[in-house]
Amino acid sequence: MLEAIRERAQGWIAKVILALLIIPFALWGVDSYFTGGGKEPAAAEVGDGEISQREFLKALKEHEEELGGKVEDKVLRQQVMDQLVNTRLLGEAATKAGFAVLDPQVQAVLAGVDIFQDNGKFSQAKLEAWLKSKGMAQGELLAMIGQDLLLKQVQIGYGEGAVAPRPVAERLTTLLGQQRDLNEAVFDAGAYAANVKIDDSAIEAEYKARQSDYTIPAQIRAQYLVLSQAALEEAIQVSDEQARAFYSANAARFQEPEQRQAAHILVKVDGSADAQSKAAAKAKAEGLLAEIRKSPGKFADLARQHSQDPVSGAQGGDLGAFTRDMMVKPFADAVWGMKPGEVSGLVESQFGYHIIRLDKVVVGAKLGFEVVKGDIIQELRQQEAQKRFAESAESFSNKVYEQPESLEPAAKDFGLKLQESGWLAKDKGEGLLANARLLESLFSQDALAKKQNVEAVEVAPNTLVAARVLEHRPAGLRPLADVAGEIRARLTQARAKILAVEAGKKALEAARAGQAPAGLSAPMTISRMQPLNVPRDALNAVFRAETGTLPAFVGVELADGYRLYRINRVDAGSTPPGMADKLRGDLRRLVAQEEMRAYLESVKASVKIKIAPESLEPKNE
Repeated sequence: MLEAIRERAQGWIAKVILALLIIPFALWGVDSYFTGGGKEPAAAEVGDGEISQREFLKALKEHEEELGGKVEDKVLRQQVMDQLVNTRLLGEAATKAGFAVLDPQVQAVLAGVDIFQDNGKFSQAKLEAWLKSKGMAQGELLAMIGQDLLLKQVQIGYGEGAVAPRPVAERLTTLLGQQRDLNEAVFDAGAYAANVKIDDSAIEAEYKARQSDYTIPAQIRAQYLVLSQAALEEAIQVSDEQARAFYSANAARFQEPEQRQAAHILVKVDGSADAQSKAAAKAKAEGLLAEIRKSPGKFADLARQHSQDPVSGAQGGDLGAFTRDMMVKPFADAVWGMKPGEVSGLVESQFGYHIIRLDKVVVGAKLGFEVVKGDIIQELRQQEAQKRFAESAESFSNKVYEQPESLEPAAKDFGLKLQESGWLAKDKGEGLLANARLLESLFSQDALAKKQNVEAVEVAPNTLVAARVLEHRPAGLRPLADVAGEIRARLTQARAKILAVEAGKKALEAARAGQAPAGLSAPMTISRMQPLNVPRDALNAVFRAETGTLPAFVGVELADGYRLYRINRVDAGSTPPGMADKLRGDLRRLVAQEEMRAYLESVKASVKIKIAPESLEPKNE
């Protein structure tokens, strides 16, 4: 553990070591909230529920956007599936454990997102533009935020409960600060290479023993065309007149909705609560309402004392400004039926009983044309490009198919540039030609033999590639003459390292017998926090060495040879002020991380999980 801490302990002022692993649940695994009853085969069954194929494919697509390419690797697909399963399990476990997220908490997060701000205020127009660009409903985004907040409550709960004893942190701080003065002797393999002689028979034997290393797969060079919406969009121009016409025709989109600023006091009632519990909650809410009616000025103080909304309660009930669709219907209906300064009666929602005070009505402002002009132009370009791509895609595919001997007719008709690839293997393409389906077609026996156009393939959203084989190079063993040089170099390096290690070990044995080693460096002082240029394995060996009698000698074999160290002195050293407290916090986060993992494993052990094998098989979605 000390080594792990040391690696992260350099530059304590600049960064905190050992940050808690945050499981990236947000924005994954919530598609099931918005899909209805079609019965497609499930991608996975988790307890009594399931993860749909659509939900899995959506998560894959988001992962692809992060990686910049198709998720064709089975291991990556498994990781995406594991993430969905973990999210589902922890979400259900959190709900059963009594964790909950209130609508006002979700709204507060949404209202605080920078990209939805305009002049420091939440902008419904900006939110709607963003949702449209993502093809997402507002309810979907709200559910995603709610799920993220729910799971973070679980993580925070485990973090708060983690314990790291102070004596442990203090001991680790002492060890991290300890310094050792030493000299170093380097036995580098490169220095022994001149003494190594590799004959041709050794090269030939190595070649025969490892022929799989020198076998090249079948390869092709391809000619191809790319028809994409992105390329079409680059050529589209939108005039100010077109943009202004769109602005006028869609005036409602650029009018911010009316917002209201209010405060509330919440007395929570669980949906499964019995009649007695509900009656008690209602009685408490009625008592608070009566007190507010007598003394309206006490609203904020009563909210701080009694509101069970943990976010707004601490702010005297203040919810900030919000639009009507940001709140649940009973709450919104009540607020939009009130006048500024008015206090509502009891308002019941799925969260319990609310007492609401309307503070302010904020009339929605209209966004000026110049403010939204860039977004409008971009949208119109995208619309036109989508239209042109849709109109061209089928005819492009037909042209490639109907004139299979050449791609030139399609290139001429659609104004596209003919391109050529380098050498491609079936399992390793390049750029747009890395698509598995396209490579499968190009490496088919028919395509290799006839060198005709293969069917156009959608290798990315709204991106078609048509291709044909130019040259084919069959699989085969590289000639010995071509690889003899690299074999000789590898054998030389391996033998030179053996000689370096042997020389280093002899020097260590002699040093421990009292003979001073040759080639020692100038003295240097190192610690686990400041290792200078000492390699990690060597650093571990130096700090593990017995130092009861000094000087002490230690040696270590490394990838490039061998190093010998003479340890002359051991000092307690020093550490930055407050380092023990920082380290204790880091240890607490490590403990929390492990407890969180253990909790997740315990949840998994109690639930039946069945993943459809075909979901994990690489394919083109």
